[in-house]
Amino acid sequence: MSIKLVLLVVVACSALVLVPAGAAATVSSPVHVTDDQFAANEESLGMSPDGQILMGMWNDWHFNDGCGISYSTDGGTTWAPESFAPGFTSFTNDPNVAGTGVYAVAGDPVDLYNPKSGLFDVICQSFGGLKNKSRVQLLATTFNPAAANPSDPADSYGLGAWRLPAVPITTGTANGSEKGSNGNFPDHEAGTVDTGSGPGHHFGRIYIAWAQFDGAGGSPILLAYSDNDGASWTGPIHVSDAGHQFDQDATPRVGPDGSVYVSFTNGPNEKSTKSNAAMIAKSTDGGNTFGPSLVAAPMNAPATSLPNALYRGGTDVTSTVDQRTGNVVVVYNDESSGALNVWSTHTTQPGNLSTFTPAEQVNASGQTQFFPWLQSAPDGRVDLAYYDRSCDPNDVLVCVTLSSSTDSGATWTSTPVTTAGFDGDMFGACLAFVDPPDCTNFFLGDYIAVASTDAKAQVMWTGNGDHALDAITAAVTP
Repeated sequence: MSIKLVLLVVVACSALVLVPAGAAATVSSPVHVTDDQFAANEESLGMSPDGQILMGMWNDWHFNDGCGISYSTDGGTTWAPESFAPGFTSFTNDPNVAGTGVYAVAGDPVDLYNPKSGLFDVICQSFGGLKNKSRVQLLATTFNPAAANPSDPADSYGLGAWRLPAVPITTGTANGSEKGSNGNFPDHEAGTVDTGSGPGHHFGRIYIAWAQFDGAGGSPILLAYSDNDGASWTGPIHVSDAGHQFDQDATPRVGPDGSVYVSFTNGPNEKSTKSNAAMIAKSTDGGNTFGPSLVAAPMNAPATSLPNALYRGGTDVTSTVDQRTGNVVVVYNDESSGALNVWSTHTTQPGNLSTFTPAEQVNASGQTQFFPWLQSAPDGRVDLAYYDRSCDPNDVLVCVTLSSSTDSGATWTSTPVTTAGFDGDMFGACLAFVDPPDCTNFFLGDYIAVASTDAKAQVMWTGNGDHALDAITAAVTP
């Protein structure tokens, strides 16, 4: 969510899923986690290793123009009434409930289950301070579902379930940190947790990476890490090297040997779509230093918009690491095949970033595919969720697809998570902070979410509800 983009929208199909004949995967009925007057989008999803405790987050204009939340303790079958993450914004939409932060707006949520503490680590981009209206920060807190009261959504399930005040990840020492009015700000953060305990690992360490728009036309990738659930941070640390400074879509991941990888999109300047590439860098010292930025795949035909839509979208990069083989899988989407499709490449030698294969289409289609997101299960299965218009020959209505690989991305099996398409422009992103609300903005978000265990992939996306764009989830069982 950029500073100029204080508009939000959401999308998804809400039909019961029918898996094609012969397919091994089964899909649960989609569950609407939100049912709002205003939009929810850009979901993040954390899940415990047994798949039973989940926390969903999204950009939310229903409660407090901040980061919406809900959680489930039964594997995603039922969810607590939606609420908001405290510690970020200075108000709520309930006059009886005071805000607990100092910012006007928050979004771009990241939530990660940390097996070391049993807590969810929560990060949100926050901006529009009460004293310094141009300030932008990435702030971190924690959520403890064991201390939460699902009957108290008006008070974030009880403030005792949270660590407050939220802690800044960026401190203003890096060029551009904490400023938004002149184009300097940290943006589109993503995170991961080191869940390994063997040699080379830092069990429970949180890694957060982002693009740092520096106000001078550059946007290098930075990273910070925490060993205490975000109570204190080391960083910012430069990920992209001096030759690659026009970047976006940072995704950190940890390999089975503890190596840290960060993938991102790179271009020759902040406006060019020529010579763009899916890049990746590696750290072997727990994220303290990174090697050179290397090309995982050239982007021969990147897109900056979507056909037949008012909501925005285009080319994105995401990555994960096969936890069985150690091979890195990088996915992006471009228009090399004609339509904007999802493409995949992977290393052929674990940890060797010079061995990426030529990219191939994951699930070839003549219709648009966008917003890919990758995750990996402990047993090596790689799960890729994305919006997919293959369900509509007219390339207008949107469905959600999960493609999975058990051979480090060499081959993929695709399962429709939804089969009835939805119109992403049916609902505008009604902005609650405008009086009267402005519902003419169209924004589906910039990403969706998937979390994986050996037993299932839990997908969360934006789709049409009864009144607005809502957050929806379903489980895919291999």
